Amino acid sequence: MSACFDHADVVELSRMTLAESEKRLASIPDGRCTIFYEEARSLEVELLSMYRTVAVCVRKEDDIGRVRQWWTTMKDVCDWFAARLSDLQNKHPQCGADIFYDRVLDLRNRCQRLAEMHG
Repeated sequence: MSACFDHADVVELSRMTLAESEKRLASIPDGRCTIFYEEARSLEVELLSMYRTVAVCVRKEDDIGRVRQWWTTMKDVCDWFAARLSDLQNKHPQCGADIFYDRVLDLRNRCQRLAEMHG
């Protein structure tokens, strides 16, 4: 059994992060790209932190099926973050979330490849 937290913990942390972000994003006035970039960058940093934590957990995991499930969960989390960044882009199109969105999709694709590799 792994000493790390489990998949439900990753999901819960992701949802909490996105809910907190939603509260902050609701207050961003149109045309305030600096605040937008700070929030988008914060989401990216949170996601990368979760990815690194999952990578540590996977290294301690002996069950290949659980390894696949870790990466599948992380892929799903990336999808949620990508959706949030897409919402940001739609609400603040003048600020351009493309760079953040692209990096989240790159991480998502990496997680998907890792899940498939362990499938």
